[in-house]
Amino acid sequence: MRTRRANSLLFEIIEIGAVKLDEKKEQIDCFHELVRPQVFHTMNQVTGELIHLKMEQLENCRSFPEVAADFVRWCGSDFVFCTWGSLDLTELQKNMDYYNMTPVSETTLRYYDVQKLFSLAFEDKKSRRTLQYAVDFLGIKKDEAFHRAYTDASYTAQIVKRIEDESVFRHYSYDTYRLPRNKAEEIKPELFTAV
Repeated sequence: MRTRRANSLLFEIIEIGAVKLDEKKEQIDCFHELVRPQVFHTMNQVTGELIHLKMEQLENCRSFPEVAADFVRWCGSDFVFCTWGSLDLTELQKNMDYYNMTPVSETTLRYYDVQKLFSLAFEDKKSRRTLQYAVDFLGIKKDEAFHRAYTDASYTAQIVKRIEDESVFRHYSYDTYRLPRNKAEEIKPELFTAV
């Protein structure tokens, strides 16, 4: 069992948000919950303004281990994450490690980097655009502010739905985040989970 190291968590997750899509890329469920910080007790002013949250709003929320455990159960066993870049999954795993939690997957975690898929489907296959750029490019209605977990997951899911050329998914395959376990056999997931 790993032990918690003092000051080893650089970015504390204060919100988990995700949208679940079926094999037809239709939304079938969602997950959203704020998290009470336990490591950092002040929020950077710029961060607070960017995500439109104050520490006071998080005081009565559940802890990360409680929320993350519910999120992992919500994900189920047959899924693939769809993220805008890979940072969110990296930080999720780092936060879970900090609390000595069982990882999201016991093996290699597979995910689609929708930022890359957007470039493959609509641009030069090399550029990496912001989520807001992609939403504007595709004419997706912007009815919520960016930089919140659930909202960004919802926008990412809408972009996944707009990638109609399935060969983009087949050509691109998966990115992987290596967990400290043995490599698992390849499993074709039935659900997309945008986080």
